Amino acid sequence: MSTEWPWAHLTFVRNRFIAAAVLLLCSSLPGRAATTPSPNGKYVATAYSVSGKTASGQYTHRHVVAADPDILPIGSRIRIQRAGRYSGEYVVADTGEKIVGRKLDIYMPSTAECKKFGKKKVRVTLIERGDGTTETARAADQVVKEDAARDVEKGVVGRAATETDWAAKKRQPQTPGAPAQKQPPQ
Repeated sequence: MSTEWPWAHLTFVRNRFIAAAVLLLCSSLPGRAATTPSPNGKYVATAYSVSGKTASGQYTHRHVVAADPDILPIGSRIRIQRAGRYSGEYVVADTGEKIVGRKLDIYMPSTAECKKFGKKKVRVTLIERGDGTTETARAADQVVKEDAARDVEKGVVGRAATETDWAAKKRQPQTPGAPAQKQPPQ
C-alpha cells in the first residue's frame, strides 16, 4: 500500500470544501435566478380594505395586491385564478408585515367584501416581473387597467377583468342608440 493515499484523500476533501464554499458564495450574489423562488403556482389569498398609499406610492384601488417582494416585486403584473369573482389581472403595488412567502392580500374597497372573500387558495401566473420601483408599478397599473377595460368591452371575464369590473360597467348608464351589453361568459 502507498503511504500517499491519506494525503491524496485529504487534498480531495479540501478541494471539495473549496468548491462548496465557492458555490455557496456565488449563489448568494444578487440577481442570481437560482436564489429567486418561482413566482408561479399556489398562493393563499386574503383581502384588505385599508385605503391610502401603497408601498409603491400609489393609492389603493381595485386590481392592486400586496405580496412578498422577494417573490413578486413591486410593479409585477400577475393573473390570479380560482379567486371566484375576483379572478383577473392585478399589479403588485403593496407589501405588508404579514405578507411573507406565497401569500397575497387583494385590495377591496369595503370591509364587507373582504369578509365575504375570506381566505382562498388561488393560482398565480406571473405576466411581467416588476423591478420594485414606483415607475414600474405605475406603468404596470396602467397596463392592467387597459387590459381590464378591453376585456370588459369584449365581454371576457376572468382573464384581466374581474366580475366586479363587469358589474361596474353594467351599472353605468347606457347611451341612447347604443347596442345592448352582452352578458359575461360563465
